[in-house]
Amino acid sequence: MASTVDQAAVQFPPLLSKKFNITDIKQDMLKWDKEWEAAIASSTAADVLKEISRVLDDSFFALDDLESFHLDLRNVQEATAQSLRKIFHEGHFKTIWLLLDASEQRRHILEGLEKASEAPTFWGQDSRALCPEVTVSNLLSEGGKRFVVFLAHFLEVFESSDPALLPNSWWEQASDMPNPWWEQTAHDAERKRSESTKIVFEVASINRNKFIGFFLLFSLASILHDITHRSKGMKDVLAVMENTGAYFAHSLAQAKSSLRDKPLVRCENCTKTPEDIGQGARFMVCSTCKSKLQFEVHYCSQFCQNEDWPIHKKACGKKKVSKGLSGTKGDNLWQFSGQLSPIADMMRDLPGNQDGTVSLANIGVSPCKGQRSPAAERQAKMLEADKDADYFLFTASDVPVRFVIDDLGAKMIFRINRRMFMTQTADSGLEAVAEYILKHMSEYPGLSRDIILKQLCAEYGNNTTEKVVEWERKSRERGIGTGTVIGSLSKDFMKIFGHTISN
Repeated sequence: MASTVDQAAVQFPPLLSKKFNITDIKQDMLKWDKEWEAAIASSTAADVLKEISRVLDDSFFALDDLESFHLDLRNVQEATAQSLRKIFHEGHFKTIWLLLDASEQRRHILEGLEKASEAPTFWGQDSRALCPEVTVSNLLSEGGKRFVVFLAHFLEVFESSDPALLPNSWWEQASDMPNPWWEQTAHDAERKRSESTKIVFEVASINRNKFIGFFLLFSLASILHDITHRSKGMKDVLAVMENTGAYFAHSLAQAKSSLRDKPLVRCENCTKTPEDIGQGARFMVCSTCKSKLQFEVHYCSQFCQNEDWPIHKKACGKKKVSKGLSGTKGDNLWQFSGQLSPIADMMRDLPGNQDGTVSLANIGVSPCKGQRSPAAERQAKMLEADKDADYFLFTASDVPVRFVIDDLGAKMIFRINRRMFMTQTADSGLEAVAEYILKHMSEYPGLSRDIILKQLCAEYGNNTTEKVVEWERKSRERGIGTGTVIGSLSKDFMKIFGHTISN
């Protein structure tokens, strides 16, 4: 049977966007997206297929139509796959994407959705309702990592199957639904409607995947355009890539993508999360604090609430007081998880202010878990006496030189490392600090590289020079060039942790 439907020429009326009263995208793109996300979340695949089947049934299509639709889909997907192969081959796309600000990531995804809605599919923007995984909130989660995972998944499915239909359990629940689910209308009485929706479902599945292909193609085009033209939102990211080297840019991107999207819920008594307890866990909140203060204190059981009462009753309904448990809303560092967890844990252990920020001036060097050398002990005492100084260097005639860092990000990283090796809480940090000091102070009057290294050896052991030289060699290999590890990370450290730091 010859094909009876020209997909490029046919577009059905916008049933779903009309049903859900979706705002015109040209009027307000953000509202348009928000309304679509709400509509998708409130619908089932059966709901969507039912609306589609109000205007067509299986008898509408010939077998040759399906073959033509699959070929058209393959052409769209091939163009998308070519773009994906190119960006993955070049190797830096994932890092660039993850380093982008969330607002820029959102802009590219919205542009992809807008243009996919205008592309030649049967249902235009209504095709969004077939794709519950293609939402801005989903693809931006985990710092945008979900978008990269989705790209890789698309390419994997395309290269391993034909037809390449992305699996989705939500959508596949409507694969064999009966028809009709509604009363026959006068119009329907003019002909016998098919009782099957299998062909309609297959056509909808093809259009679902075609919409996804267009969405990815247009999103990638938007991103690559900004990279090629060094657009405003892309400049800072490209600067990080070019000035810090691939190793550190990649590490920073991975760290950024491990940020939590929202605070954890923990029991105020036993500290467990719903995930710790398992399926079906339902947490309670203190009703008094919630009603009087609009403040939530969580408990996993009546037992834990009763056990914590002697502590909680002092502030209950009077003050917004919680224990600030790790990862919860009361923790100023709640968003840091994954690769950033050790850093966040370390920062929680730093001296803080009443507002929860880290007190940079009070990151000291005493007490020490072990025994310092006389030279290191002198350094520690001088730093404790002068909170503004980051380090003291000594000329050949033993005249002290105050080293003070103006860059807040570099100062924070420097002091964290200084604290670790000077208090002997970790066998690391010295090399990064030494590299930074040598970079900035080797040419200071009365000082030199040899003088500084000799001092550091006296303070921390004769093998210090060897350690520092090896560190500098590895820095060059990582792409730091003539810079330093502390300097290369300072700007991006402030982007992530800046709100947690107080001078």
